[in-house]
Amino acid sequence: MNITGIWISIGLILVFLIFSCQPIHSDLDASGVTLRVLNPRGEITLPPLSPPSKRIPDLKGKKIGLYWNEKPGGNHFWNGIEQLLKEKLPETTILRYSGAFDLGDQLAAKMARETDAFLYGVGD
Repeated sequence: MNITGIWISIGLILVFLIFSCQPIHSDLDASGVTLRVLNPRGEITLPPLSPPSKRIPDLKGKKIGLYWNEKPGGNHFWNGIEQLLKEKLPETTILRYSGAFDLGDQLAAKMARETDAFLYGVGD
């Protein structure tokens, strides 16, 4: 048998299977069935909005925190930011922090106590 004969045989078998198969339960009535489609991302309840913090009128003599999430290469960016801040504001103290993407309550509270302002940055 050549390749054409094989394809014709497969085609005939498929046609036979399609037209000879009957539903197992043909007496079932699906008219009362309702499907509910859900969003896989879920529903998010937003926290209450709060106004932004007041701006600091002058950064001279202030403590500025720099937070980095330790992504590769980010240290070069933050080193540059620290250098620029020290050049522009020599009286300013720079404090460095690092950790996960989410600060967490403990580190956020520590940074709030230790700094007057902070810059938060992530990589990618």
